[in-house]
This record gives sequence, C-alpha cells and structure tokens, in this order.
Amino acid sequence: MQPHHAHGTISVHLARFILDALRRSGGDMGRFARFHDLGPEVLGNELARVSTPSALAVWEELTLTEPGTAVGALLADEAPIGTFGLWDYLVTSGPTLRESLKQVVEYSAVIADPAHEKLLVEEDGRSFTIRHATGSWGPDVVEAIDWFALAMFLTRARAATGRPLVPLRVCVTHGAPGGYRRLAEFFGAARIEFAAPYNSITFHDDDVRAPLPKAQPGLDRLLAQQARLTLAAAQPVMLWQDSFRMVLAGAFREDAVNLEHVAGRLAMSPRTLQRRLRELGTTWREEVESVRQERTMELLRSTDLPLQAIAARVGYSDLRALRRAVRRWDGRAPRDIRNAAAPAASAAPAGG
Repeated sequence: MQPHHAHGTISVHLARFILDALRRSGGDMGRFARFHDLGPEVLGNELARVSTPSALAVWEELTLTEPGTAVGALLADEAPIGTFGLWDYLVTSGPTLRESLKQVVEYSAVIADPAHEKLLVEEDGRSFTIRHATGSWGPDVVEAIDWFALAMFLTRARAATGRPLVPLRVCVTHGAPGGYRRLAEFFGAARIEFAAPYNSITFHDDDVRAPLPKAQPGLDRLLAQQARLTLAAAQPVMLWQDSFRMVLAGAFREDAVNLEHVAGRLAMSPRTLQRRLRELGTTWREEVESVRQERTMELLRSTDLPLQAIAARVGYSDLRALRRAVRRWDGRAPRDIRNAAAPAASAAPAGG
C-alpha cells in the first residue's frame, strides 16, 4: 500500500533529471521559474516530492523541444545507476533480476506518482513481463513517458546483470514514431510491436533467474525497509490548491476543461473535488473563471495569436464573448492590453 500523501507527486530525483534533460536540449527554462516546487530549495531536498502537474509541464516542453516522442526512451540511456537514488539500488540488490524487478515494481512510488503510474508483473515460466500504463495526459506526453518507463526497466536490468540484455519483446500502444531506428537499436529487440493492447517489456526467464553478480545477502531487504521509511518521510511540496490550479491550466491547453477530467487527473471523484474546493472557500466555476482569466491575459501579453484563436483556447464560443470577459476583468479591450504589452517586451534587455 503506497502512502496517500505521495499521490499526485514524483520523486525529486526524477524531477531533477527531466529538468536537466530539458536544459541540455536547449528547451525554454524560463516558464518554470514561477513553479515554486521546481526551485533550487526544493530540488536540493532529497525527501521532497514534486507535483505531477509540474513534472508533466516539463515533459510537455521536452516533447516540443526534442523531435519525436521516442525522446523518452533515449533519455533513459543518459541516466546511470544512482541518478534516481534509492529506486536505482533496489533493482541491483536482489539475488536475481526477477526478485529485484518485482521489488522496484512494488516500490515504484519511490520514484513515480502511485496515483497514475500503474505497473504489473506477469510470469508464465518461460518469460517475465512488466506492463506499464500512465495517466490520461496529452498524447505526446503519454507516449514519451511510456517509452521512458520501458527503457528504464531495460537500462536497469542491464546494469544489474552486467550484460547487454535484449528483451524478447517490447510492446507499445502507440504507432511507430519517427525515431524508430534509434529505438530498435536501443532496445536491441528483433520485435517491437506497435498499436499493442498495452505497453510492456518481456525478458527471457533464464535472464531474470540468473544470480546478480553484485548482490549482497540481505541488502535487498534493508533497501526495501529504507524505501518504506523514505515514502513515510516524503515531503510533498505543492499545496493541494496549487496542484489543482496546474491541472486545470493543463486542461485548458488540452481543451478538456470539465469537472470529471480534472478530478480524474487528481485521482479523486468529481464530488470529492467539489467538496475540497468548498472547504477552501471557492467553487469549480470560480476556479475555472480565474484560470481562464490568467490564461487569457498571458496569451494576450506574450503571444501574437489571433484573438479568435485565443478565444477558442480559453473556451469561448466567439470573439464577442472574449471581448466582454476581458473588459469585465481589466476594463480594456483585448487589443489595448496587447498593444500596452508590446513596448515593454521590445524594451526588455536582449539577455533577459
């Protein structure tokens, strides 16, 4: 049973890694300066848990910066053992790869969001399969995370055994991406099945039952105990309302602003979400209006999108509805707000 307070969060080790990956790729880091759970104080705290919405925003930027959603698998190859802290050592400490992989699946919350990352082990005496599913995020983000998860199990299996293991089979629910050749080389698999019923990686039973060369008797049990203590001591950084606001902002980007969708992202029922909002002295309608206002003003001030496109992005049926709302919020017309923002942008220092 995973601690409830870990739901909706990921480990600081994983957050640091994907942020560094975005930085190396030359992605836009500026937008994350206002994410207080991605600041240096949080990222330097080994027990911190970063909100899943913040992590998803970084993944989204990665899929825009790197060509193709195969970026998820290729990133895993850049993460040596130790990158993800305790979770990495769980996979190398068991007597065999089979026991180690089962243990990292059991304690997946040490690195991932237990509310949304689902893992299942299947064995039939001839092979050993790990199935993976993530939340209902944007399609590019889901695909990148799915590839990343499968690649992580492969890279950790290779590190644990000290051998260039080749999986029997790799299955993904997605179509073949642009980076297919690089994926085939990375997995070394003669068979990658696309548009499969589920995501999975399968190893030969002989590979997972061979003794691990660096295993030390009893170390796996000590690390499992440490995993339980780490989860119990975890420190989720983001306040619940902040997390809700980020999920709602993401729903605007995905054109999926409805109560059921947002509640699902937060791993709760629509009724529970409404109750939590009432406890904070607000309502679903008020929060939607507030985020719509923030999103509209941001798009007006920082983009040159046509007003009709902005209206569609924030959920207005026509341009007149957008104009009325903006005047109600700010007292000015949308074009006046945009024109006022233009001189400030052009006056900004080149390096800023």
